[in-house]
Amino acid sequence: MTQKEEDSFRSPLNIEIRYTELQDGPYLKEWLMDKDVGRWFPMADELEVEDAVNRWIAFYRYRASLTATHEGKPVGLTTLYLQPYRKLAHQCEFGIIVAPNYRGKKVGSELLNNLIHLARDKFKIELLHLQVYQENPAIRLYKRFGFVEFGCQTEWIKELNHTYTGRTFMEKRIRPKDTEIKS
Repeated sequence: MTQKEEDSFRSPLNIEIRYTELQDGPYLKEWLMDKDVGRWFPMADELEVEDAVNRWIAFYRYRASLTATHEGKPVGLTTLYLQPYRKLAHQCEFGIIVAPNYRGKKVGSELLNNLIHLARDKFKIELLHLQVYQENPAIRLYKRFGFVEFGCQTEWIKELNHTYTGRTFMEKRIRPKDTEIKS
């Protein structure tokens, strides 16, 4: 397999999954600024969105972020938020977003499937977890992939209109627990 083949693959949905590049940042910003997409994320303004984009995209350096493209244009992105401490390196939170016009077209499934493989095979992650707005339709996707709810917070975000939005914590074991006792 060539390096190019290792870096990406063509899905049956004509969506290519590749490692995220720094140039994918403006697409991520555009999606987060969209009011229908942005409502499922905690950022309130463009400055906060730019900060979030910088955090998501920064993991491209470690090849811990994947971008879905259609005809060469980014249409979705997912990132593993790798832990810098060895005692926490077995688990990892992630973020995922799909462009508005590509939602409901299995792009999220393609990204999530590939992210799970990346986390397990490259980074030796055992447990993936995320936090998602309560009532977010993406919860169905996570449940289909075997994520289970393990907690919630009812007043996570105080919206600009002074109402509260809750979040649900979800996790999935993607690698068996170590059975060997290490000294």
